[in-house]
Amino acid sequence: MTGLTDVIVVGGGPAGCISALALCRLGLSVRLIEEHVGARPHVGEAISVAVLRQLHDLGLEGILDRAGWQRFSRCDERWATESWITRDAPPGAATLDRGRFDAALVDICREAGVVVDLGRRATTAIRRSEGGWSVILADGEVRGANFLVDAAGRRGLLPKSRRWQGPRTIALYAYWSGAGLPDRPRIAAGGGVWSWGAPVADLGFNATLFTDRQALPRSRGDLRQIYLDGLADTDLLPQLRTVLSCGQVTACDASAWLDEEAVGRDYIKVGEAAQSFDPLASMGVQHCIQSARSASVVVNTILRRPGSQAVARQYYEQRLERSAWTHAVATKEIYGRSVHAEKPFWRSRCAGGAAAARVEAHPMSRPKPVLSTPIHLDRSRVVEVPCLCGDFVEPRLAVLAGTEGEPVAFLGGIPIDMIVLAIVDSETVGDLLEALVRGQAGTQAHRVCGWLIDKGVVQVSAVCEQPRR
Repeated sequence: MTGLTDVIVVGGGPAGCISALALCRLGLSVRLIEEHVGARPHVGEAISVAVLRQLHDLGLEGILDRAGWQRFSRCDERWATESWITRDAPPGAATLDRGRFDAALVDICREAGVVVDLGRRATTAIRRSEGGWSVILADGEVRGANFLVDAAGRRGLLPKSRRWQGPRTIALYAYWSGAGLPDRPRIAAGGGVWSWGAPVADLGFNATLFTDRQALPRSRGDLRQIYLDGLADTDLLPQLRTVLSCGQVTACDASAWLDEEAVGRDYIKVGEAAQSFDPLASMGVQHCIQSARSASVVVNTILRRPGSQAVARQYYEQRLERSAWTHAVATKEIYGRSVHAEKPFWRSRCAGGAAAARVEAHPMSRPKPVLSTPIHLDRSRVVEVPCLCGDFVEPRLAVLAGTEGEPVAFLGGIPIDMIVLAIVDSETVGDLLEALVRGQAGTQAHRVCGWLIDKGVVQVSAVCEQPRR
């Protein structure tokens, strides 16, 4: 066995590379193992302004130019109606070549001091009796580390314990060339499929079809015919069978699931090795980066603060559960908007959406309390939860916000424990505002106070400002 390190990361996609980079920046020795050398073929990827912000936070803004990103201000949609509608694209909407993006990330890891094994496939991971892991490569060589990060995507390296979050879905994609291709992203619904497509720099137009996984056995493996028929059903490419040329059709699983054993005392799964969202969420790169950044702090806590291991693991597990619920509710609602929502394919994907959505009354509909209104703290909403605090996971006081019960440990950058003290020491809304102003809230005092009341953390009496006549 050669090259014992603190951490081995298996998988050189965004989740693996960001994990390796973050852990290296935290002062740990890291080895990254990636099977492919250079840019590998990959489905085109859509990104949003959230990805731009994440890359900016990491000091990696320049990587998008290396990945051949292409921004869009408009997009076409055929979803809630049978006709096409052109809309403004979300802020920061762009596509990039995932192959080039991943390759650039690997280069950045190497430059940062990560030991990189390219062109080496990890086949097995075995726990050592003395602690840590031995990772067996396809050529028989062995790499050792104290901690293992599984970032090997849906295939994964470690045993799986996956809970499916909805119907099994398959994605079929290919790149198209020829005259008359759309010059901006498009999304369209068909009777039993849906499709998405967008231009990707230097590769052509990437068109992806999403259908039931059961469609493959029924088709006797004719992926190309399923793909072409599905695209025709959605009308994604109007000149589909005329002047356009389709490259190789590739299939990949696109089902949503959550791994229920995503973190342990000496391992963690990140990105799509831990969790996969419904493709309608369009969260690929964003999810991988978010997952990797959280995971790196969890790993750092486990290795450097063994007494906080349970708190760190709890944080990661709760984070995965919350994100799974949030995205399931959001995607079910979008599926329910389809013009074909009553057909079996769509019903199975939007079932429970209305029941799962927890809607609060709009804050503006509530009467506005006056300064003399008596208040008290709803102590049932005050809990202790694991939170990211700098480079470690620590238990922090939090409040459960609104009917969704989302734990919030910081409000406007202020620790909730300080805000709770201000509430306890206050008898009226005016007292609370004064306490918040004296504390760290400053000019944010009115916003913080309003949020606490709107979310039900601060209970007010029935004495409220009367509407003006």
